[in-house]
Amino acid sequence: MSESVELVVIGAGPAGIEAAVAAAQAGAEVTLIDSSPRPGGQYFKQISKAFQSDDHTEHQREAQELFQKLASSNVRVLQDTLVWGIFEGAQPDTWLLTLHGSQAPARLSARAVVIAAGAYDRSIPFPGWDLPGVMTAGAVLTMIKNQRVLPGRRVLLSGTGPLQLEAAAQLVEAGAEVVGVLESASRLIWRGIPYLPALWGQWARMREGWGYLKTLAGARVPYRLGWSVIAAHGEERVNEVVFARLDPQGRPILQSRKTGKVDTVVAGYSLTPSTELFRLLDCEMIFDSGRGGFLPRRNENLETSREGIYAAGDCAGIGGAPMSRMEGRIAGCAAALRLGHGGEDQNHQGKTALRRERRFAKMLGDLFSPPAGLYTLAKEDTILCRCEQVTLGQIREAFTFGAQTITDVKNITRSGMGNCQGRTCGSIIAQIMAAETNRKPEDVRYYNIRPPVHPVPLEVIEEHGAEKAPEREG
Repeated sequence: MSESVELVVIGAGPAGIEAAVAAAQAGAEVTLIDSSPRPGGQYFKQISKAFQSDDHTEHQREAQELFQKLASSNVRVLQDTLVWGIFEGAQPDTWLLTLHGSQAPARLSARAVVIAAGAYDRSIPFPGWDLPGVMTAGAVLTMIKNQRVLPGRRVLLSGTGPLQLEAAAQLVEAGAEVVGVLESASRLIWRGIPYLPALWGQWARMREGWGYLKTLAGARVPYRLGWSVIAAHGEERVNEVVFARLDPQGRPILQSRKTGKVDTVVAGYSLTPSTELFRLLDCEMIFDSGRGGFLPRRNENLETSREGIYAAGDCAGIGGAPMSRMEGRIAGCAAALRLGHGGEDQNHQGKTALRRERRFAKMLGDLFSPPAGLYTLAKEDTILCRCEQVTLGQIREAFTFGAQTITDVKNITRSGMGNCQGRTCGSIIAQIMAAETNRKPEDVRYYNIRPPVHPVPLEVIEEHGAEKAPEREG
């Protein structure tokens, strides 16, 4: 079963919803696709229908306003649907999407596509990082805010960036004992002085951050700059953690080591853009460590190097929800204009506001990117690819076999071939390979990707799709 539509938007987070609504308002026929059962993405992730909440926060009001915009539009929404492949269409200037979902067509042909796939938690391995009880900041926030589950009773947080503060504050308010927050960045005040102009106009974010700090101060939670967890110990789950001060490169100063008893470690190192669909499409990629690594190159209308393919939100560079929403509107309007809807470009004001958001995103990226020295924490027997149980020692052995890129490492060790398809280990191995072979991360590149970009039942591929696009007619 195959259908055709003018515009497909992939991802129903802040960027995707704004793109879909903006394009529909301009007159385009839009289908919005998301893998979750309800719209919102990770930022506006809705609480399960099994729970009820009387909370009325500014965040929830903002979310409900966005959901109402979507509900009152004529956008067709396909929830619980995976896009597992995008190919050049049989007709010129079209794209073929292969889908998997109970209410979705098997194939969907579109004249333009906005990819707003978001991002996922970035991990940095250390001995014991695969123990139960060691989790990312995003996972903790989902458990507390959306599942109403307290992940642990005695918690230490380690990582970098504002997401750590939010997770710590949420844990305190949920009743956990937060024994400390370790921020791997150091000398933030002095380093942050040149970026003070980027704070202008970010009053809501500053109020939000101040609220987190006030919560932590009220609970007397220690906050250490330039420290990090370097190992976790336990049998069935973590029960002890080792942490230390870091040198300017992010390497642990072993003489400063301390230990503590905990039942949960939250290790949050910002986010990694979800770029799998861009790599499948062979879009031109650029490397920007401050915004998450490899990203699709875009023009001022957020169109990638593949005509008709647009990128909006954190999948094209970590910048937060306000920036994602702006990019979504710009991409949606640009796609609609390409399809012959609307008048001239009406996005001048939006692009001006976007420049302000990008200055703020650059500040966060420059101040809170994980230092390279953290990638030296793993030992020979530390597992780097958890899906395939590949250790650092095995990765290093692949280097001696002549591996030049991380795809070579994948072919030798099977790293990146598990269920997560390299989403967790890809950036880790790239950083380690670059450091140990005296190259830059952009030189060792990223995993080559093939469909399906998400695990799907084999019969779905056999019945409805193939790894190659259909031959063009004529």
